[in-house]
Amino acid sequence: MTSPTSAPARSPRRTALLWALRIGGTLAGVAYTLTLIEPGKLDDAFTRIPPIAFVLATALVAANVLAGALRWRVLLDAYGATAPPPMPRLVRLSFVGFFYNNYLPGAVAGDVVRGVATREAFGDDGLTGNLAVVLVERALGLFALFALLAIGLLLAGGDLDTGSLWLWTAIGSTGAAAIVVGLVVARRLAPRLPPALGRVAGRVPAIVDGGAFARGAVFSVATQGLVALAGWVLLHAVHSEVGLAAGLLVVPLAAATTFLPITVGGAGAREAVFISLCARLFGFPAEDALAASLSLWFAHLAVGGLGGVLVALRGTR
Repeated sequence: MTSPTSAPARSPRRTALLWALRIGGTLAGVAYTLTLIEPGKLDDAFTRIPPIAFVLATALVAANVLAGALRWRVLLDAYGATAPPPMPRLVRLSFVGFFYNNYLPGAVAGDVVRGVATREAFGDDGLTGNLAVVLVERALGLFALFALLAIGLLLAGGDLDTGSLWLWTAIGSTGAAAIVVGLVVARRLAPRLPPALGRVAGRVPAIVDGGAFARGAVFSVATQGLVALAGWVLLHAVHSEVGLAAGLLVVPLAAATTFLPITVGGAGAREAVFISLCARLFGFPAEDALAASLSLWFAHLAVGGLGGVLVALRGTR
């Protein structure tokens, strides 16, 4: 007999359809990208990225994972976790989660793994509470991406034709903020929600330390800033005239594609954003932008591979 709290099983047909959409979305993005480039010129663009630039970008992505573990710990304090895991375990699970997020479609599998693996942090309501904290992390991360984009727009001023980037910044920031606020007030809204949703919302923990929550938001900007810096290192390697402020106009918006549920780690969509923005803002050839984008993706895969090794050695427990 199914318990009242167990999730309904997803039908094999629906699962197959979701996977088909995700793989199809990735392949469509890749196919579109391939129509924009000349393979010979892409090889030349890669040769202009020295190994030290790739190593530095990979180190910055790894630092982003470490900063994310610190953010996780701070947010557990903000929500009053009664038994937060020790920091070494949070770091290990952050790398494990990074592996799942970059090697599986949707970029959320690793967050679910982290939430389930540390469900003891909130006692009896551990699973709901911990998943809520992980979801807040994701929402804060998305908000931080658009905050960095806004900073880039302000620094660029009128030097670049930024077109509709302000509109995308406003839409993205508003959406991410709405998710964060919704989780913050979920417990208060629970009585007004439909019964099934209200029961879940009523178990979402309330913030008990506003200062810790604010620090978590700062850590979110730091984590995304490290990824933006990694992307700029690669863009600068291809075209040295690209400044850090200009890089903030490309990398955060491209990184936001990893949140799309119809791609594997944002593959295809991220490259299309890189090519489109670099061409419009800097006049880059498509091959140069693609080389920088793929190098950033390879850096993510390299760091995610470390998490995969940890899964193979010790699992997620």
